[in-house]
Amino acid sequence: MKRSLLSLTVLLLSAVTLVAQTTPPSDSSTAQPGENSGTLTLQEAVRIALEKNPAVQAANAYAEAVEKGIAEARAAHLPQVGFSENFTRSNNPVYVFGSLLTQRQFIAGDFALNTLNTPTPLDNFRTQFTASLPLFDAGQTGRRVRDARLNAASAAQERQRTRQEVVYDVVKAYLNELLARENVRVAEASVAMTKADLARAQARQDQGLAVPSDLLSAKVQLAQAQQDLLQAQNAVALAHAALNVEMGLPEDSTQPVEGTLAETALDAGALAERQQRALTLRPDYLEVGLGRQRAENGTRKARAEFLPTVSLFSSWEEDNQTFAARGGNNWALGASLNFNVFDGGARRARLAAAAARQRQADAQVAQMAAGVRLQVREAYLNLSTAQQRVEVSRAARSEAAESLRIVQNRYEAGLATITDLLRVETANTAAQKNYLDAVFDHRLSYAALELATGELSANSSAVSQ
Repeated sequence: MKRSLLSLTVLLLSAVTLVAQTTPPSDSSTAQPGENSGTLTLQEAVRIALEKNPAVQAANAYAEAVEKGIAEARAAHLPQVGFSENFTRSNNPVYVFGSLLTQRQFIAGDFALNTLNTPTPLDNFRTQFTASLPLFDAGQTGRRVRDARLNAASAAQERQRTRQEVVYDVVKAYLNELLARENVRVAEASVAMTKADLARAQARQDQGLAVPSDLLSAKVQLAQAQQDLLQAQNAVALAHAALNVEMGLPEDSTQPVEGTLAETALDAGALAERQQRALTLRPDYLEVGLGRQRAENGTRKARAEFLPTVSLFSSWEEDNQTFAARGGNNWALGASLNFNVFDGGARRARLAAAAARQRQADAQVAQMAAGVRLQVREAYLNLSTAQQRVEVSRAARSEAAESLRIVQNRYEAGLATITDLLRVETANTAAQKNYLDAVFDHRLSYAALELATGELSANSSAVSQ
């Protein structure tokens, strides 16, 4: 019996172990880069920035605040209702006489001359409701509502432009950190290569094949390479802090970026097409166009000032000698028509000023359109130049590496001096850095082109590739 129980226990333990071994990993073990795995992709950096960057948050809040102005302006179409509660105590004859009437407390004895001229002080609690409704205001309320809508649309375009600029800044900071890390690798390789040169120079000197100056030259080269490495490592730390700030994170956040600074195939398209898209998509250009519409609306508002306005008004009030007592009440209902017959030419001056502002807005739209086209052309040409620089620097990097190989072989064979070797190594390091700078400029230039055309977003090619 005991042997059977022991066998059953062993089988159960084996089954539990097998289940534990075959249980699929939890979600945390399959986290995507930039989430829980400890690395940060460019797409993730942009997403974080659009959520946490203070400039984006400020633009969102401003757009929300301006949008509330629509409801504020629209409220003028509706009746305005007010309430007031007042207390007055006075012996002013006119006040006492009128208050007794409104309180409905007037009696025949109050007609006595002595009472009329020197009345006893009287308390009056007045409860009043008022209401007014515009019937015709020459379209002024509608124009104010249109102004509010245009302001909200302008704030939305400003918010969109802010988001695009933040995306560009994040792309630049992210690529800058990738560049800094690549420069560290280049500097580390330079230090390792210079240490090998120093060892060879020491060995050749020990063999009597080199003079002490060769060893000193190698030491100087090594010291310079070590300084370059320290500066490159410092640049990585600064670049990461700058990226954190652009994302709206604490500058000392330590989540490393993912990837390397590699060439990417980027299609610039046709310049004319890019310029046309910019005039359709650029938020700041569209915002200037909204400013022209506001100017046109301002001219119409100025013309409407020459028309009359009509409104209704009403009131109900109760007057009592004490707060809790019942007294008299009355009501009023009426209509008013207001027309400014002469104002010394103020309205004509405002109309002329509005027309001038409209001409100013037209000129600003034309100026902005020319500026946008020029910015797109500049970004387009910069991208083309950057692409050519990548091709040239790539070839130069290969040639520098081959030149280094040849000189190293010649130095080993005693056919080249240490000076020749160090000079070629310096040129090789510079060629690698030039290539990395060209790749950085190429990728950033494409982001600048998308920013110039108003297409840069979290899903655009500059971010996803």
